[in-house]
Amino acid sequence: MNTVSNVAREAIGSFVNTSVKTDKVKVKTLDILQSEGLVSADFVSPEKGQDRALYDGLKAAVIFGFEVKVQNLLVKETKTLDDDTKALKKYWQQQIGSKMKDLKNGLAKREKIEDGEEGEAVASFEARLKRDLTKYIAQIEKGEAFEFTVIDMLKYLKSASALIK
Repeated sequence: MNTVSNVAREAIGSFVNTSVKTDKVKVKTLDILQSEGLVSADFVSPEKGQDRALYDGLKAAVIFGFEVKVQNLLVKETKTLDDDTKALKKYWQQQIGSKMKDLKNGLAKREKIEDGEEGEAVASFEARLKRDLTKYIAQIEKGEAFEFTVIDMLKYLKSASALIK
């Protein structure tokens, strides 16, 4: 075969198009997660006895991304399922872990870059700015000592943060 068939070309084109869209969605998602102050450690299951609210919320968000029939399968009692359905449920439970790990690794890569390790910056300027503004707003709201009018500074920071989409 010396040429690529139309069917193969269309299949490859569709794959690449979908892959590029997926990459863009992942970058945007990581931008949002960082701008909200989330870090890679948030995607690691807490030790026994530690607060699980954030982790469980992130896990629920991953599950929300699955089709409704998968969501319904995941809430079914495992012992009531036949062997094939148990295997399918196990697969989707593993997919939850896989997606959590993808997000954790994406954030970890950005954190290494921000800590001065070699690599190419991934987070957009807007995402880094939004994350930093969120951090400053939190510090001011905690009442840390500053040499300026906190109320005015907080108002300006929140205005600046709202400008970033």
